[in-house]
Amino acid sequence: MALQRLCRSVLQSAFPAFRSAQISACFYPYIGLTHTIRRKGSSWRIRISDHCRNAPVPALEAIIVLLGSKVTRRKPPSRYLETYRNYSKEASIVKAVRERRLLRGRKLIAKGAPSFHALEDICREINGRYFDNRVHIARIGWGMRRSWSRLGHYDPVHRTIILSPVLDAAEVPGFVVRYIVYHEMLHAVFEDDLPGAANRHHPYPFRRAEEAYPDFARAKEFLREYCRRRASRC
Repeated sequence: MALQRLCRSVLQSAFPAFRSAQISACFYPYIGLTHTIRRKGSSWRIRISDHCRNAPVPALEAIIVLLGSKVTRRKPPSRYLETYRNYSKEASIVKAVRERRLLRGRKLIAKGAPSFHALEDICREINGRYFDNRVHIARIGWGMRRSWSRLGHYDPVHRTIILSPVLDAAEVPGFVVRYIVYHEMLHAVFEDDLPGAANRHHPYPFRRAEEAYPDFARAKEFLREYCRRRASRC
């Protein structure tokens, strides 16, 4: 395989650790531009997103060097970072990734379970009070996974807000859930309005708008204590 030969050539010439290793490689149908390298015994398996199946050789070489740098804990040369960054921003690649996410990346929302907080009502309230009903959220709901580190998530492809079900509890005040919904709606505003904002998760204008929320300080204080207590019981 041409990809496997290229991976072997690049890794074995750039990294001494790979010179005697067996290396296999293939394109894999990840949703996005995900690339992985895994060690199994004395061999390495590389999977490169099949979005890159027709990528020019310099872009593939950049991906391989970045993977090799990751596992050898070396700083990758800036020219490879720049090559890959430019390739990943090409219009055809961005379009292909977005289309696949629309088909396969829809977030799962828990259904049928009783809830202490009416998220759709909260979303409408926040939208009207703080955003003049200008933010389009197609769906909002509780996620399937009880995450204590990621309490909310905005999916820009499906325009969906997912909240961790750990917040769906009688001991969590409504103002805390409203703050989380407000925070995720800010992502919709800034990813729509600020070029490149998606590459900076919380840019300064985002943080300034978030801190202007009336319940920002007490919601953050509650969440720190709530999550700390939960962690101490684990």
